[in-house]
Amino acid sequence: MKDTYYLFRSDRPNKKYVMLMGKYKHIHHFGQIKPDGTPYRDFTLLSNKNSIHYEPDPVKREKIRQNYINRHKKDPKGIHNPSSMSDLILWSEPTLRKGITKYEKRFGVKVVFRNTKLTDALKKKLI
Repeated sequence: MKDTYYLFRSDRPNKKYVMLMGKYKHIHHFGQIKPDGTPYRDFTLLSNKNSIHYEPDPVKREKIRQNYINRHKKDPKGIHNPSSMSDLILWSEPTLRKGITKYEKRFGVKVVFRNTKLTDALKKKLI
């Protein structure tokens, strides 16, 4: 049976998401948010027509994505590394759902996305 992880919007003001790994009783925050509350761009935002970071030119989008991948290729990788979460979930595919699917396939886990902030009550319930 596959491990189930839970992906929430982060409760930290400077992070986009948090992955809760109940089996290991810990969490990992990833994705940056600027001090003014604006998210830093990622491939999912570059590909979303409703995003302030939308890039209509697919060639430019891909160049930005590849530049990110090249900058972070020496970062530690693995199921518990926020760098892998960013690479696979935020930078590998044009949508969050497709990025989550890529993470699931790479690490053989199930990820349940809840588009809500992680609260202490949810942490206690799931860990």
